[in-house]
Amino acid sequence: MKCPYCGSENIEQGIAWGKTVDTGCVGLKYTRGTLWTGIAQVYSDLCLDCRAIVKTYIKEDVNKDWSHEAGSRYTR
Repeated sequence: MKCPYCGSENIEQGIAWGKTVDTGCVGLKYTRGTLWTGIAQVYSDLCLDCRAIVKTYIKEDVNKDWSHEAGSRYTR
């Protein structure tokens, strides 16, 4: 893989984002049933030369009811 910004091949792949922070969870939000919300673990590939995030992705199934609302994981 090459960095589209600087052309480097010095890419660290599969870096997991932290799932929780003081204000809530980090990740892609989806609805699980009527009352529950889930968060998909997010990963990124990072160029170690120019420090750009080259790619961001999830590894789990994408057939989910994805949320398009901003805000807390506890709101729908």
